[in-house]
Amino acid sequence: MLSSILSLYHPHSGKGKANCFQRLLSIVNLILCAGMMALGILTLIEFKNGMDISEAFVATYMILFAALLALYEFMWWSTIDSINKSMRKNFGFLYGIKGKAAYMIFVAFLTIGLESSIRWLRYAVGISFLVDGVFHMFLLCYKPDLVSSYKAPTGGLSNDHVV
Repeated sequence: MLSSILSLYHPHSGKGKANCFQRLLSIVNLILCAGMMALGILTLIEFKNGMDISEAFVATYMILFAALLALYEFMWWSTIDSINKSMRKNFGFLYGIKGKAAYMIFVAFLTIGLESSIRWLRYAVGISFLVDGVFHMFLLCYKPDLVSSYKAPTGGLSNDHVV
């Protein structure tokens, strides 16, 4: 039942284990983005005058990085042409499995490195992002049949510009 509901909302819907698996990875990414945004917001709320200002900058970047990945994932589910075109132009590395995996691994270390935040949430989100990024790389190398049909959003682009 869940897969039939998901196929209604997915522009690249089709039958098969690979599409279902890709949808599941996208949902996991969105959940992780929500956790990272919550961690960044909670860190900013707990910010005190005596704390290092760099923690506030890192928390702000975490919110922006999580919002960027979440926006990409939303574009994968339902494309808005103008936003997708701008995202692809400025953040094209997210449009491939390898680039997205590297981005998630980078974000994981950024999250774990945040010192003045809720410790359990920091490690839960950071380690989850790290595992997710490594898992994406593992799939690309050892189970390419699950990600070979992956299609990045192409809304707003003409056919000759699609990579």
